[in-house]
Amino acid sequence: MNRFKILSNGFLSGFTYCFIAITLQAVLTDLGYSISFLSSIALVILPYSFKFLWSGFADKIEKSSIEKLISFFILIISVNFFFLFLFNNFYNPFFYLMLLNLAFLGSCFDILTDANLIKNYSDEIRPNLLTFYIFGWRLAFIFAGGALLYLFNKLLQSDMEYLFILSGIMFFIFFLGFMKFKISNILSLVKINYQYFFILFPLFSLYFILKTSFTNLKDSFSTLYELKNLYSFSILYKLFDLTFTSLITIFIIQKFGIKLDAFGTINSITSLIAILSCGYIWSKLNEKYSNITILIASSLFKTLTLFLCIYIYHFKYYNFHTLIILFLLNIFSTSLITYSFSNFIMTTVKGARSSFKYSILTSLPMLFLLCTVPLSSFLINHYNWAIFFIFIILLQFLSFLSLFSIRSKNKF
Repeated sequence: MNRFKILSNGFLSGFTYCFIAITLQAVLTDLGYSISFLSSIALVILPYSFKFLWSGFADKIEKSSIEKLISFFILIISVNFFFLFLFNNFYNPFFYLMLLNLAFLGSCFDILTDANLIKNYSDEIRPNLLTFYIFGWRLAFIFAGGALLYLFNKLLQSDMEYLFILSGIMFFIFFLGFMKFKISNILSLVKINYQYFFILFPLFSLYFILKTSFTNLKDSFSTLYELKNLYSFSILYKLFDLTFTSLITIFIIQKFGIKLDAFGTINSITSLIAILSCGYIWSKLNEKYSNITILIASSLFKTLTLFLCIYIYHFKYYNFHTLIILFLLNIFSTSLITYSFSNFIMTTVKGARSSFKYSILTSLPMLFLLCTVPLSSFLINHYNWAIFFIFIILLQFLSFLSLFSIRSKNKF
């Protein structure tokens, strides 16, 4: 049962992020919006970059209460999707606020699920459960970047409203499942956590952020100082992967000229193959090799993906075979990087204020993504994809440097 819940938490956590970062991007690309507009939509994931500011709220929650609060957040995220359905209009400012609020609630959900893994499970059990968590996250990638896009194009008549209502219903079904369909369980959960209902509204979310951020501010600065040796690693190791992955969807749709339903189908099949093999391979690697070896191997796989993109772009090999290989390499390498990075950080930050520490180290690359994605968009718009690939190679080089710098400090 623990494994199923962990997998479900990973799926719901991943779906919220992938819906904003991948599904919306693919849909708007298919509808003909410019790269500049798509980059502005990508900024909606801003709360994921700053979640360390309010991550301290999870440190104050008792271990026994974390899972109940996770279930409650599933409920309010489903309600937020229904709000997006009601105010579905890109020219409506309230719609953008609710989209930002969805990202905020998703980041809170991330904080709670990470805290659950750190606080409630030992170092011996956690790697196995982390495999299930990230497997669920990748399943969400398949659904949000594959099946949902297929449904949108074929069955939902390319209507954005249906995307929001379908997502809200899905979250609500998970909530009912976790509550075992008992009205008494649901009412009890709502009664205990009623104060969190207010963060459904952006103004109260802002108040929650400010209140949590300025609580124990002095202690937070001392914690930041404790982590100083890990900053370069946490920023640079994943930044090149996040930046590259943020733009590769646009590259595939534009250069290969595939339709949205075809993109969704191929993405679903290749993602499933990649994550089924990746989870098994990572668990075996974790048993035999050190963290540094696994991190380097993961990064090298992503390098292969990058060079394949350059090869395809330069020689214009936009065919089915290169498309499948590109999909498989990209998803497999990103999954390996996520597995190894998350496991290392969770092992490192255990102890006091673990949620705050983990959120800082995992949020930093997301924070710098706010700079690299607009810069990448500028390079593509004003120059070409080749210049973008050169920029990614530079980020990749810095990623390797961060690995060896952390190794020299005996952190592995």
